[in-house]
Amino acid sequence: MTITNDLNFQDLPRSWPNVSGSVSLDGLSQPVQVFRDSLGIPHVRAANEADAFFAQGFVTAQDRLWQMEFDRRRAQGKWAEVVGPPAADQDRLMRRFRLEDSAKADYQAVDEPTRAMLDRYAAGVNAFIASTHSLPIEFRIARIQPGPWQPWDGLTAYKVRHLFMGSFEAKVLRAQMLLELGPEKTAALFPGYEPGQLLILPPGLPYSGPLADGLAELTAGLSALNYLNEQDLGSNSWVVSGARTATGGPILAGDSHRALDTPNVYYQNHLACPEFDVVGLSFPGLPGFPHFGHNPWVAWCVTHTAADYQDLFIERFHQENPGNYLWKDQWKPADPREEVVKVKDAPDLHFTSWATRHGPVIAGGPASGAGLAFRYTATDGPSNWPVALRPMLTARDAAQLRESMRHWVDPVNNFVLADVHGTIGYFCRGEIPLRPSANAWLPVPGWDGAHEWTGAIPFDEMPHATNPPQGYFATANNKPVGDDYPYHIGVDFAPGYRVERVTQALLALDSPSAAAMAQVHSDRFSIPAQVFKQLLQKAGPSDLATAQARALVLDWSCEMDAALVAPSIYSAARDALLQRLLAHNLGPKLAALAWDPAGRGQGVFLARFKNVMTTMMASGDPFLLPPGESWPSLVVAAFSQGVASLRERFGDDMDAWTWGALHQARPTHTLSAAFPALASLLDPPPIPMSGDGETPLAGAYSPAQFADVVGVSVARYSYDLADWNNSLWAVPLGSSGHPGHPHYHDQSELWRQVRMAPMLYDWARIAAEHETQQQLQPKAA
Repeated sequence: MTITNDLNFQDLPRSWPNVSGSVSLDGLSQPVQVFRDSLGIPHVRAANEADAFFAQGFVTAQDRLWQMEFDRRRAQGKWAEVVGPPAADQDRLMRRFRLEDSAKADYQAVDEPTRAMLDRYAAGVNAFIASTHSLPIEFRIARIQPGPWQPWDGLTAYKVRHLFMGSFEAKVLRAQMLLELGPEKTAALFPGYEPGQLLILPPGLPYSGPLADGLAELTAGLSALNYLNEQDLGSNSWVVSGARTATGGPILAGDSHRALDTPNVYYQNHLACPEFDVVGLSFPGLPGFPHFGHNPWVAWCVTHTAADYQDLFIERFHQENPGNYLWKDQWKPADPREEVVKVKDAPDLHFTSWATRHGPVIAGGPASGAGLAFRYTATDGPSNWPVALRPMLTARDAAQLRESMRHWVDPVNNFVLADVHGTIGYFCRGEIPLRPSANAWLPVPGWDGAHEWTGAIPFDEMPHATNPPQGYFATANNKPVGDDYPYHIGVDFAPGYRVERVTQALLALDSPSAAAMAQVHSDRFSIPAQVFKQLLQKAGPSDLATAQARALVLDWSCEMDAALVAPSIYSAARDALLQRLLAHNLGPKLAALAWDPAGRGQGVFLARFKNVMTTMMASGDPFLLPPGESWPSLVVAAFSQGVASLRERFGDDMDAWTWGALHQARPTHTLSAAFPALASLLDPPPIPMSGDGETPLAGAYSPAQFADVVGVSVARYSYDLADWNNSLWAVPLGSSGHPGHPHYHDQSELWRQVRMAPMLYDWARIAAEHETQQQLQPKAA
């Protein structure tokens, strides 16, 4: 009898952890109290710092052990052991990145207090594994057991969560475009890029042959890793000074946009001891609150800066002695490693991975004569970046919080903060290497020594400001500084639509409260839709159905609201326009890549292409248009095509085409693809959504899967620094990672309505209102 036949809903509760009563644990020095609130969020109170980190590891494992196991396995290239051949390509690529090596090196590089924090967290995870009688149901499905959690495993999991937020995939795609389209066309499709840079081809090694093969191989591997097909991702954040708020204290708010993991990438929890008292969102497997949280004095949040801190170096390998690569007229020995990927129900996969002075070779290699080496700040030698995790918990003002980030490396973030003394601030945290400008666009020669890193932008010269006269900061992955800034930060910033709408919504609020920030979170006005609508006014309908649809769109406010039909019509028509323009400008091969993005590089390009399209529509620039077409003529043709596609897929009744009926997030468990018969047990229900990929209320989708949402707000928050008890938050699913659990997706409706729950902080209230209480006791000697 197989697992798919003997598992049912009645089996699920037996896998849930016990979160009440008392449990005796090896490794604790004093008792720890754990209160879980009505949403199942743990509030941990310990007598000392060491026990606090131990308890954070313990409660996280109670709720998210399978998620931690999944992240660890995919980072280590061991996912095929669970799901078989479909994961073999991604495991091979992940082995080449050597993330675990990097994590171990970082663990050895940190100071003793930070190492103790990582050790104590891991000890708490292992205490849960040793003490529980009910492992998550996924271990039964996969027929595996959790191994001990190592102190560096959380660093490995963190790296795999951020590896693909960098720039290298965009450089892969630009190289592919250069091959297909030539330099001038490629440059024209990337506004702001320097055409001369795209003319730089690596001397002595053409892009055809080995390198082109390597690019294709890398694209295939990255496609396998992007199992959530995340697109148009970004985040919003803002802070308002006390002079503008109802309470007189700053309000810091925002949301983080990522793919909708199941369970969610972030974990809500609250951790207190005499040294600190912090509530926020952590990464399962890693102690502290690196991205979102507040202590009694300061609050912080991040968005992605879209900085450039990953390079690809083209390595030339010796023909007769392929273990050597060329650097500055000398042949240097590469670092080989024999890899064995174990594949469930299939033979093991044996291969050799390689590394050069520039990093691991992630595509190609000695056998083909050329390879792509990956240099990345987060894996470029041992780093002590985790030392930032502890001092941010105890920072007493904005200056101390900023100083705690001095050693931060990855990712590069827009870090927005506020303190109870009234200061609001912005700074860009992370490491951005100094190197020639050619590195920004494409893979560069590794053999000539002309493209090496020469340091990093100094911490004190990274963009930063406090207390601006405007009384606020707002970020939405847009360009952080002007062209007069002396250092290169990046090229793939988000279009300004979201930050423009966030700023307008923010300034429209009159003396707002923390709760009023939901009005900014919920903004769903589409600037590109406004441009499309203006062109549609100039184009007549071709038939009755198109005329009815056109009337709906022309009468529409351009709000991407779930209850309306017009957003569906606009989206289908705009996708039809996008498809036509991609085919004309890219040709069939690249158009297919962009239309159905399998890697994040293609997704970044598609977002930028949409922006170019909207800008040229607004200005009348014909550059993207096929011969003989005008923007109005192409819009009316695309509009007819879009309406026809909606009728074909969803019937003739336009009233049934509401955006919420079509535009839905469909949370998918990590095991659903491998065990499809269990998907109904494992997957939370779909969530109808407003917004799209270009509105502050995020709801991005790939046009190849019309309206199936793949990019959402994975956490919303609003901190009131005048009274922490007014702070609010919500996530799209729930605190528990256990399928079927009452807290598996109990925040979904709250989140769908763009509402938030109290972020409990007062310990008297927590003790009075808790849903469950558990005491973690030291085991008697």
